[in-house]
Amino acid sequence: MISPNLAHAILIFGSVLVLEDIAVLGAALLVVNSMVSLPWAAGASFSAIWIGDVGLYALAFFYGRSLLEKPWFRRLFGKGLRLGPTEAWFQKHGIVALLLSRAIPPARLPTYVVSGLLRVPVARFVTITAATCAAWVAALFWLSYHVGMMGIAEFEMFKSEAAKLVACIVVAGVLGLALRKLLKSPTWKKVARWEFWPPAVFYFPVAAKYVSLAIKHRSLTLPALANPGMYAGGLIGESKFETLSELARAKPDLVARTFLVQFESLDQQFGRILKLREQESLSYPLVFKPDVGQRGFGFKLVHSDDEARAWVGRFKRDLLIQEYAPGPNEVGIFYYRFPGDEHGRIFAITEKIFPEVVGDGRSSLEGLIRQDPRASIVADTYLQRFGADRHRVLASGESMRLVEAGNHCQGTIFLDGGRLFSFELERKIDEISKSIPGFFVGRYDIRYGSEDALRQGQDFKIIEPNGASSEATSIYDPSNSLRNAYRTIFRQWEIVFAIAAENRKRGLTTAPLKTLWRNWLSYKQQAALHPVSD
Repeated sequence: MISPNLAHAILIFGSVLVLEDIAVLGAALLVVNSMVSLPWAAGASFSAIWIGDVGLYALAFFYGRSLLEKPWFRRLFGKGLRLGPTEAWFQKHGIVALLLSRAIPPARLPTYVVSGLLRVPVARFVTITAATCAAWVAALFWLSYHVGMMGIAEFEMFKSEAAKLVACIVVAGVLGLALRKLLKSPTWKKVARWEFWPPAVFYFPVAAKYVSLAIKHRSLTLPALANPGMYAGGLIGESKFETLSELARAKPDLVARTFLVQFESLDQQFGRILKLREQESLSYPLVFKPDVGQRGFGFKLVHSDDEARAWVGRFKRDLLIQEYAPGPNEVGIFYYRFPGDEHGRIFAITEKIFPEVVGDGRSSLEGLIRQDPRASIVADTYLQRFGADRHRVLASGESMRLVEAGNHCQGTIFLDGGRLFSFELERKIDEISKSIPGFFVGRYDIRYGSEDALRQGQDFKIIEPNGASSEATSIYDPSNSLRNAYRTIFRQWEIVFAIAAENRKRGLTTAPLKTLWRNWLSYKQQAALHPVSD
């Protein structure tokens, strides 16, 4: 009779030979769910990966060179195939290539095959691949526990062995695909710094947490009730203009003046902008942005009528025209208040830093960006924005701001702004929030000049209120740990669901799932057509 551990190990071994990383992630999840012991799961994962690597090497070692001489092979790939240059390169860089290939999925097969063809010493190949396999399995097991299990541990439904197995397979598959996407990153700096991970990687545990809360509260769309005064609670599809208008009616001195200009034609919209400028005494620069949008997509700082007309011609949608709040500083303040409570609280403050590069009289803008330790990580974002200027040499001492939109995905640096907290500021934000009908949770994006004035709740301009889907973006502080970031964002969603549940008890009904889904698809289609943001 085969023991359960051995049976599971055989199953893991076979799965890893076929699926490799995904199967290893699944094996780790089985360990955490107490379905198989750690030594058996890790041993089977390591054995399958290492035997596969050695097998590729052995096939190329014993049969590769003879295959190169086959007439049919030479007809297909040409007679000029020479191993000399590759062999010279491999003599210099072969060990590094073997070490790195394990973490770069597309590089594994060619590296191991070339190692066999070039007759890399057996002892060297076996030793290096054994070490990299052991390190890789350990890393995947760690990832499954610290990321995958942050989501799966919340699911009370996973009590039966079958349910746990299905959950592990699904979680491992999604996590494995996300990991492969992450490893396609053009720079290892992005892999090392989680704040730059692709959304599919970072938000996987958040999505799992959301689903667990939806199960607990018996509704996938419950957060749409968190802010009854906003369309769909501010989850997706809400009009920025409507929310700003509500706020401006109550607190006009605290809101940057904003106007909605609907689109019918380029001439009509541009003409309306010119008329607004005259009627409202609006001077450049002005902020142009979509009425429905997220993450700074479509944000443009316009400095002239010519720029305005050009932007309208590229945008071709309803547009918000906003008075530019010079600041020069910006924060994001995440606030919440439970229905029935007299006072709300500030949950988090994000301090936003707008990065700049300073010229040296020799380097191009692209060179300055790629030389900067942080800017180089998101160089593609900046260079897409400044494509026409990428080869311009900045004069010595000349500075250039790399981003105007206060959004992390646009290249702004986010820091934990807890040092800016004061009870006076909390009282002011609470007062503002209670002046917006049906608003209980969300984030204010605020421009201000003086830190002391901000702490006193004075002399600032709200440029945008955001609803239930907004984030406590202080989590993206580079000094913050991944564990603490998830702890914060999980707590945030617990608050959103709890507020929405209270509103449901008061007789409110949530939006249908198909409505939110339709809004999401509409937003994605629109965002794909937005011009590059400033």
